[in-house]
Amino acid sequence: MNTKRLKRWGLVLFFICAFVIMGFAAHAHREDSEHPPMSGKVRFETIHVSSKVPGRIITIAVREGERVRKGDVLAVIDVPEIGARVEAAEGALKAASAKYRMALEGASEYDRKKVRSQYEVARSQYDYAKNSYHRIASMNDGRLIAQQEYERVKSNYLATRANFGAAEAHLADIESGVRAEKIEMAEGNMLRAKGALREARSTYKERVVRAPTDMRIESVTMKPGELAAQGFPLFTGHADEALHFRFTAPESVVHSFSRGKKYEVRMAFTGLRVDVVLDEILALPGYAAVTAMYPRKKTGETVYELKFRPADAVEPDAVHHNMRVFMENAPQAGGAR
Repeated sequence: MNTKRLKRWGLVLFFICAFVIMGFAAHAHREDSEHPPMSGKVRFETIHVSSKVPGRIITIAVREGERVRKGDVLAVIDVPEIGARVEAAEGALKAASAKYRMALEGASEYDRKKVRSQYEVARSQYDYAKNSYHRIASMNDGRLIAQQEYERVKSNYLATRANFGAAEAHLADIESGVRAEKIEMAEGNMLRAKGALREARSTYKERVVRAPTDMRIESVTMKPGELAAQGFPLFTGHADEALHFRFTAPESVVHSFSRGKKYEVRMAFTGLRVDVVLDEILALPGYAAVTAMYPRKKTGETVYELKFRPADAVEPDAVHHNMRVFMENAPQAGGAR
């Protein structure tokens, strides 16, 4: 009889202990569900790499998923028109430079002798025409020659006088040297030719598409042989230097965060822990923009985006775009931790 009572009381005590343990477990589970770890995402800034010049693609030097460094060659484009433009600009610069040197040095000895000879010829012709005109004029006053002959000699005299005046002015210009305005004009033409050549060479370099920063290539949109349009994205990738961690939180929690303060996040599946610093707190336009279930905001609450940057360098292959991360012991509503 006593044995049966002992067994009965033993079962009662067992069930009581079991209910107590289950109660504590439920309470702990309820506390954990009320304050779960803050969930966020890994984000990299997306970069679109395009060509500044249109042309046919010769080479694609990278593959999707490949990591490249700043300045690495991504593609080469064939643009024959730019090569011709460079050659034309080089020729124009040579011609402009030669004219500028001529303006600085003035006329050569050959040009001086040539101009003096032309001046002497023009003066001789003028003297002969002038003497002939004076004789014919005297004869014309005496009505000894025909009027037509007089007009012919007079016309020749006026023409040689004008020619002699031009030769005399040309000689004076040569003897006095080149005017400063002509030197400035020649220099301006040379500088303009230099600028055109620099522009053509700069455009010629753009046929080689290079990585603007350290990045991972996510997609390659064109193949060799295809025609690339100006400004059309050839590559899409994620920049290593633009790594950040994005979390969302309601206004009841966001006031507990401080810009510039250091926090710790943990990668969901690798367990990697990263020290981060809060950079920005931005209000989201609507709940649809939230990427985590953590906020569970109340009616009327605004949801904010929290952007954290790594406090130290992170190995690029250790994290990938859109990975899930947790912030344990994150601030809770009312400032609790």
